[in-house]
Amino acid sequence: MLIHGNLSSSRVWTGLLREIPEDFEVVAPDLCGFGDTLCPGIDATKGFSTFTEEVVAILNSLGVRRAVFIGHSMGGGVVFDLLAKHPDRVEIAVLVDPMSPYGWGGTKGVHGEPCYPDYSGSGGGLIRVYNPFFLQVLEKLKQGAPLAEEEKQLLDATISLYFAPGYAPREEMYKMVLEALKRARLGDDFYPGDYVESPNWPYVAPGTRGVLNAMSPKYFSARPALAAAQKPPVIWIHGSLDQMVSDSSVIDVGFLGKSGFIPNYPGEDVYPPQPMFSQIRTFLEEYQDRGGSFEARIVEGAGHTPFVEKKAEFLKVLERVLA
Repeated sequence: MLIHGNLSSSRVWTGLLREIPEDFEVVAPDLCGFGDTLCPGIDATKGFSTFTEEVVAILNSLGVRRAVFIGHSMGGGVVFDLLAKHPDRVEIAVLVDPMSPYGWGGTKGVHGEPCYPDYSGSGGGLIRVYNPFFLQVLEKLKQGAPLAEEEKQLLDATISLYFAPGYAPREEMYKMVLEALKRARLGDDFYPGDYVESPNWPYVAPGTRGVLNAMSPKYFSARPALAAAQKPPVIWIHGSLDQMVSDSSVIDVGFLGKSGFIPNYPGEDVYPPQPMFSQIRTFLEEYQDRGGSFEARIVEGAGHTPFVEKKAEFLKVLERVLA
């Protein structure tokens, strides 16, 4: 089962689908709020349960007990959640540039300690308050309205983050990402979600609805996977030039504050950039120490989508998994 990331869809796997051996039954669903789904909304207070239960329901409908799960970015968070809640359904977990097991935003240190008790700096408010222009562009894209030059530039810059600096995606892939952005459902119940004001920098804290709140560490943590009796093997694949998931992600709130893009930054001692890569590695090392196993594979020169940018190398890793 191939699980896509945030602001994406099942179509991101098109190139990979052709390469998986024919004796495998492959399922690539659209998660709630993305692609062609018609779900009622995302209850963020349940973390990733909306996504996880969707995936389990699909397996049940197919009469499949266990599967190899390949999760990309936010989809890697879904696989983390499966390891925490349904490890018995996982044959092998393949994490492709996954989000941190401690959620997105609002934490520091390798064990995901909260920067503030209310997890300020994570959730839907980051987009609602600090980047409403992006939402306006997504709405125009959805309506098929003509885009101004600066709006096109914003989309180009957004899509470039999926890849290594300087990498030029083929036109087919560019259009695929653009179509996924167009199909993403917007609003409080979907992307980005709602928010509440906070007295703590950057003055927005998670609400209770929508995808960015669901991935807030207030509601999402994969730590239960460390205590699970069953620990399926994990393969962690990471692009060495990933701009989104790293210890200095260019879209992390701490990085943006440190760089001057969000005012009144309280300093690195209070709110450092989230060490996502180090959090993932430390988590998997503890997973191994507690009886599980993991293998880390760094794909040199790849960004956030090594299955696109370095497809041959990615397939070599995958061949061993599917052998």
